[in-house]
Amino acid sequence: MTDLIPAALPDGFGALLDGAIDVHVHGQPDLSPTLANRGADVEVARLAQAYGMGGWVLKSHLWATTDRARAVREALDGTGFMVHGSITLNPPAGGLEPAVVELAAAHGARVVFLPTWGTVADTARGGYISTLLGRLAPSFDTYAARTAVALCEPGGALCGRTREVIDACKDRGVALATGHASIEESRAVAAYCAEIGQRLLITHPLHYTSDPAVLRDLAGAGAWLEFCNAPLVHPDAHLTVRDVHAALTAVGPERSILTTDVFSRWVPPEPECLRMFVEQLAYLGSAPAEIRTMVCDNPRLFLGDPLVAGNRSSLGEPLENR
Repeated sequence: MTDLIPAALPDGFGALLDGAIDVHVHGQPDLSPTLANRGADVEVARLAQAYGMGGWVLKSHLWATTDRARAVREALDGTGFMVHGSITLNPPAGGLEPAVVELAAAHGARVVFLPTWGTVADTARGGYISTLLGRLAPSFDTYAARTAVALCEPGGALCGRTREVIDACKDRGVALATGHASIEESRAVAAYCAEIGQRLLITHPLHYTSDPAVLRDLAGAGAWLEFCNAPLVHPDAHLTVRDVHAALTAVGPERSILTTDVFSRWVPPEPECLRMFVEQLAYLGSAPAEIRTMVCDNPRLFLGDPLVAGNRSSLGEPLENR
């Protein structure tokens, strides 16, 4: 085992995480080894498995994570813990291109994230990731400004490449997340995904709005909404867990997914962050069944896996392997 795992966990310690899948996990490292988080991938994955979790989706702002996911999955072979790879369509990974989606899917990616720091919406607001990357690469700001893409035309319609990327996700059976798209872009993406039947996660919408009507509209289009722990534990946080609970009350658990999205040295490892998150929501009134919907059932549905009652051993396993 690993030193990250406590010698003995109290009874019921991980009950709310039983079978949970975190679909937004940043590996070690993501941006750079100099920006360390709280443990190597395999060790933290073993901790997640010890907490009773069923799986992860590994995400990077720079590179595809299919190789990393495969290595962690093989290290945990026989435990029932599943690790999925993804790609974020930022410029270093190939950008907003359908061929990149097709190649990533062929390499085992289960989730495609639309651009994060690679969007005009994010560069315009001086996003946190862009700030960190600017410290690592002296020419980053020029590069980001030159390569940033908008997902929509000036009139609000999806641009052709965005539609082609979504079509490629649909054709390859992979899940799609909005990255750092603006609310207007997310609405357009959600409408098109609803039209063609593409599974979609609106990534951390509270970065852009807390308006219950807007959140309900996005959920009403058939998308899942992500509520993550990272903005709640950052020193410059502008959100609290009560804000998340209020948003969940407005949207309902049926279209919500809880994730971590943490990768900073000042926070606990991801499984402990997720445990803290769900325990706090339970304290504020979320029922255990609602939490299970948001950390177990909805992540499975987003990934395209059927719900298997009482069978945690196959959580996250690709359909063709069952």
